[in-house]
Amino acid sequence: MSNPAFMSVYFEGKKRELKSLYGKMKRLQERKKPLVENGYYYPTRWLGNLVTRLGTDWHEVYCRGTWSDLRLTENYLYFFTETAWEPPYALLKLIKKVYPSLSFYFSAEGDDWDAYLTNDAEGKYYSNRYIVDCEPDIEYFDTIEEACNHLSAYIGKNIAATWQGLCEAADKWNDEHPDTDWLINVKQIGVISDDELCV
Repeated sequence: MSNPAFMSVYFEGKKRELKSLYGKMKRLQERKKPLVENGYYYPTRWLGNLVTRLGTDWHEVYCRGTWSDLRLTENYLYFFTETAWEPPYALLKLIKKVYPSLSFYFSAEGDDWDAYLTNDAEGKYYSNRYIVDCEPDIEYFDTIEEACNHLSAYIGKNIAATWQGLCEAADKWNDEHPDTDWLINVKQIGVISDDELCV
């Protein structure tokens, strides 16, 4: 069984290009039969259908997954993807190639490939930079101070407001509580440029 990767993405740009992309995706997901036969659990929302509709052979673009939560507003188009092993970065670049006015902002994560990434350096849509996962919830924070304050309140000890301090506090708590069914995990969300995307 593959490890899932999750990505949410916002596209901005010329309204006519946003509407065109939205229209293609909406029509694809409303079809009774998928554009391309596939074995996915939501066959009309398989990413390979979109790759094909955009005029490219789906064998040439990584598309092992589906999209959901498609929506269009006055300012952006949004959708969410769930894929096997890695996010569909090549699809984002294909969309940009077909619709040159569009720019995208994404947030991608996957525990099993241990990567948490965004290209939203200014935090327009994705301002979170830290994740603290401790029973019962996973919390997202914009600053290291917020993340450290949260974990400090959880474990009942002061934590230095640094990434190292956060990691050391989580590791120490985990070492001191070996009999629990879960661990405290902390993650840092990396900021990368579009040029750094692996496709």
